[in-house]
Amino acid sequence: MKLEQRFSAGLAIVHNKRLLLLHTTGRGSTHSYGIPKGGLEDGETGLEAAIRETSEECGIEVPVKIIDKNPHTFVVTSKKHGYIKNISYFIVEVDDLSEIGLKSMDIPKRQLQLKEVDAAGFFEYKDTVKLIMTSQAPVITTLLNKGLI
Repeated sequence: MKLEQRFSAGLAIVHNKRLLLLHTTGRGSTHSYGIPKGGLEDGETGLEAAIRETSEECGIEVPVKIIDKNPHTFVVTSKKHGYIKNISYFIVEVDDLSEIGLKSMDIPKRQLQLKEVDAAGFFEYKDTVKLIMTSQAPVITTLLNKGLI
């Protein structure tokens, strides 16, 4: 069985050693959160998709100038669903939440794309390891190695 190649991109947004995670609608409470990310549209770069998906999923507008343009990657294989997904993500260090249009670390529910995301917030390292999807654990490792969380 040949697996379909898919491409996705997202942003790892960090503020005060906390990572922004979104809870996938309909999933349980553990290992059901992830960074804002999604598939690339025709002609779209990974960075463009990451910015668009973050805006769509949680209503946060991230200016290109504060994004580290060096992509990090991980791969997810799902034989059950017949695909290999190559995920690129970009790190965003936010000093002041106003840089991304927030007044606090609470993400208002009205900003969320409820069909896909039903909760969002910034979490400390000890919580991220319990909450993040196993497939996205490489994001935590990268941020930890860089001293960001």
